[in-house]
Amino acid sequence: MKLRRLGLAAASSILALAGVVSVATTVSSSAASLKSVTFAYDFPGPDFELIPVVVAEDRGYFRDHGLKVAVDFPSNTSSTTQFLTTGTAQFGFITTTDMAVAVNVGAPLLSIANYSMSNNWALFAKPGVSLQAKTLHKTLLGKRIFSYGDTWTEAMLPFVLRYAHLSTSQVKIITNPTANDLTYLLAGKVDFSTSTTNYELPGFAGAHVKGHLSQLLGTQAGAPNIPIWVYAVTKSYAHANPATVRAFLAAILEATKWAAANPVAAAKDFDRAYPKSGYTNAYNALGWKLTVPFLTNAQHRYFTETNAQWSTLTTALKGIKLITKVASPSSYYTNTYQPAP
Repeated sequence: MKLRRLGLAAASSILALAGVVSVATTVSSSAASLKSVTFAYDFPGPDFELIPVVVAEDRGYFRDHGLKVAVDFPSNTSSTTQFLTTGTAQFGFITTTDMAVAVNVGAPLLSIANYSMSNNWALFAKPGVSLQAKTLHKTLLGKRIFSYGDTWTEAMLPFVLRYAHLSTSQVKIITNPTANDLTYLLAGKVDFSTSTTNYELPGFAGAHVKGHLSQLLGTQAGAPNIPIWVYAVTKSYAHANPATVRAFLAAILEATKWAAANPVAAAKDFDRAYPKSGYTNAYNALGWKLTVPFLTNAQHRYFTETNAQWSTLTTALKGIKLITKVASPSSYYTNTYQPAP
C-alpha cells in the first residue's frame, strides 16, 4: 500500500506558502486550442487509483472537454496540497483527513468531488488469525499494530480501540512512515496491519502466501463510514475558472464510469501509460477491481459530497486533536461544479 499523510508541520508550511503565493493561471494549448492544467497526484509515483485520469487522457475525454492535462507527482506525500496552494497544479488528489488538516491551518483548499464514497480502511492479520468485532478486546490487547502515522489511521484507529474497550496504552502501535505494513505483518514484526482493502489485498495476492488474509473493516468496529479520497482545487482557482473545473469533473466522470465498466481494459491503459510504475498488471487489475465498488454512494451516484461526511470526519479529528476546530461543512467542499449524474 502507498501511504498518504499530511503532518501538522507540513500543514504549517502550506499555510505559509498560501499566504505569499497566488494561484497560477493556466494557459491554452496553442497547438490544439486546449486549456492546459496540471493534476497533482497524492504519491511520488503512479498507481491504480490514477486510472480515471489515465483513462480520461487515453480515451480522449479530457480533449473532448477542451482540456490538456499534465500529471505531476509530489516528492513526498505532504506536497500535493502545496502544489495546489502555490499554483504548481490546479487540480489535486488528497484524503479527506488531509483536507481537514489543511483547512484547519488556513490553506484555501476546496474539495470539488469525492473520489471514493465510503470507508474501506481495515485491520489485517496473517491467514488463520481470527479477527472479529465481537472478540476484538481479547484479540488486540497487548498486541502490536502497525501504523504509517497518517492522518487517516490516526483518525480511524481510536474508533476501533474505543469499540474494543481499549486505550492506546493497552496496545503497541508501531509507527513507521517509510516501512511496508504488509511486509511487517508477514514477517511477524507486528500482529496487525492497517490499510485499505484495495491496496492490502492485491499486495497480499502478489506475496504468494497460502491462505486468505484476515481482515476486519473499521466500519464493523465503530469507525464512521465516510469517504477517504477527494478531488481538490483552491477556492480562488474555482472562483476564477468555474468552466475549467466543470470540464475537468465532466471528463473524470466519463472516464470513471468507463473504467468501472471496463476494469480489465482500464488496468491495461494504466500499464501502457506507466510501464515503469513498479506494479504488475495483476496488482493493478485487482486493485482497481476492488476500488470500483467504493466509487458510488447508496444512490449509485459518483462524486456527491455531504454535510454529514465532513461533520463526522472533522468532529473525529478534533476529538483526537488533529485539528483545533470544526468548521462548517461548506468550508471544506462544494458540489457546485459537478456534472449532472
